[in-house]
Amino acid sequence: MKKIIICLFMGSMLLYGSFLEDGIKAYAKGNYKQAALNYEKACDNNNADGCYKLGFMYENKQSLKQDFRKAFNLYEKACTFGSARGCFQVGVCFDKGGIVNVEKDYLKAETYYKKSCKNGFSLACYNLGGMYQYSLNPDKNKENMVSMYEQACEKGAILGCYKLGNIYEPKDKKKAIKWYKEGCDREDTQSCFRLVDIQIKSVAALDSKDFKKVFDEYTEGCKVGNTTQCYKLAILYSTGRGVKQSYPKARKIYKRACSMGDNASCIEYLMLTDMGF
Repeated sequence: MKKIIICLFMGSMLLYGSFLEDGIKAYAKGNYKQAALNYEKACDNNNADGCYKLGFMYENKQSLKQDFRKAFNLYEKACTFGSARGCFQVGVCFDKGGIVNVEKDYLKAETYYKKSCKNGFSLACYNLGGMYQYSLNPDKNKENMVSMYEQACEKGAILGCYKLGNIYEPKDKKKAIKWYKEGCDREDTQSCFRLVDIQIKSVAALDSKDFKKVFDEYTEGCKVGNTTQCYKLAILYSTGRGVKQSYPKARKIYKRACSMGDNASCIEYLMLTDMGF
C-alpha cells in the first residue's frame, strides 16, 4: 500500500510539472492562450511557478483580460507555495502601492519581503533595507538595514553595495571603499564614481613627506595583486605626487589592475587609452 501511495504521489508531481513545462513551451512560441491554460492547471495543483506566471499574464494582458486583482491574488498564492518573486510582488504592493490599491502596511510588506529575500530574491532584500532605512522604525532598525543591504549586494542587487558605501562613507572610509569596490567591480557606475572620488582624495590628502613611504607600500601591494594599491600607485604616477608624472606608466598599472578584475582601473585605463597614452 505504501508503495502505491508513493507511486501515485510521484505520478501527480510529474503531471503538475508537465503542465508547467507545457505552459512554458507554449509561452515561448507565443501561444499565450494555451500557456495560460497550462499555468492555471499547474497553479490549481499548488505549483508556485504556475501561479506566478499566470499572475504575470493577467498583469500584463497577455491573451487574458487585464486584471490586477487576479494577478495580485495569484502572486499571493505563488508566495504561499514558495515563489520568491510572488512574495516580492505582494510586498511591493503593501510597501509602495504596486499593481493594486491596498492599504499601505509596512509590517505586511516586511513579512513578504523577508520570505522573498530568504528564498534568494535580491531585490526583496534591497527593498526591505530601504524600508528599514526610511519607513519602518529607522532608529530601531539600523542593524537590520545594514544586514538587508549586505544580503542584497551579496545576492546580486548591486544597488545594495552602493547603499552600504553611502552608509559607511561619513564614518568608516575603509568599509565604504570595500562596498563601493564590490559594486564597482559588478559594473555599478555610481559605486565606481564614489570609489574613484575617495581614492583620489585620499592620495591628494597625503603629506609630501609620506610620498616615498606610500609609493613603496603601493608598489609592493600592487606586485602581490592588491588592486586598490595598484589604483593608488597609478594615481601617484598620473598626478606626479612623489614620483615623476607619467600617464603611460599610470595606464600600464591601471591595465594590470583591470586584468585582475578591478573595474575602476578598467575605466581609468580606457580613459587614458582614449586620450592616446
